Amino acid sequence: MQKKRLLAIAVATALSTGMVATGMSPVFAADAPSKGSEAVGKEQPKGEASNEKKAAEEKAEKDFIKVSEDALMSMRNLNSARLAIFNGLPERAQTYVDAAVARGGAAVQDADKYALDIKAPKAEDRYVPFNANLTVMNTYVPSEENEKHIAKANAHLHKGEKKEAIEALKLGNIDVAVTTSLVPVQFAKEHIDEAAKLLDDHKYYEANLALKAVDDAVVVETFAIDAVPKPKTKK
Repeated sequence: MQKKRLLAIAVATALSTGMVATGMSPVFAADAPSKGSEAVGKEQPKGEASNEKKAAEEKAEKDFIKVSEDALMSMRNLNSARLAIFNGLPERAQTYVDAAVARGGAAVQDADKYALDIKAPKAEDRYVPFNANLTVMNTYVPSEENEKHIAKANAHLHKGEKKEAIEALKLGNIDVAVTTSLVPVQFAKEHIDEAAKLLDDHKYYEANLALKAVDDAVVVETFAIDAVPKPKTKK
């Protein structure tokens, strides 16, 4: 009998194509599912069948965590700025921090679209997902039937159809969970803005500490696919 192995599923980004594979796969940031990416199904008869289909589609839509591209790019620029400071490239660090300031501000403005209602250290802030991936919740025994469902999921991911990919895995009884990284966007904005001022004053060590504080504030959570928290309501 083949050894039981973990299955990891990377969710595709606009820059990368996530593929399902046996064994561990790289983790990519996820795009928020767009309305235009929903696959067109075959025509269903009216009545009970179409009601069941509608209910299934609504449930699948709730399975997703929307990821903020602004928060993602802000964090990428933040980490690039820290690397530039470490490598003694202050001008490049300033460029990255300026980009992080712009993206961080946009992430705060759009936070209500993405923030999740989770228990977090900074309860007054809004925690916005900037990275997400799918992972298997349990081990499984590879089989010909499983491979068929994995192949179908890969085909859907290749076309950006993340909802359909999850449904294909469910049909194969392959249970998945969502792991996501969240950042408190107001806290992040304040510290990135501070880092920009410190760089202007040539205080590179202090600027790095301000950016590090944002990295340290990131929270990583894993949710069952049917237990993704609700969006955080605006107070």
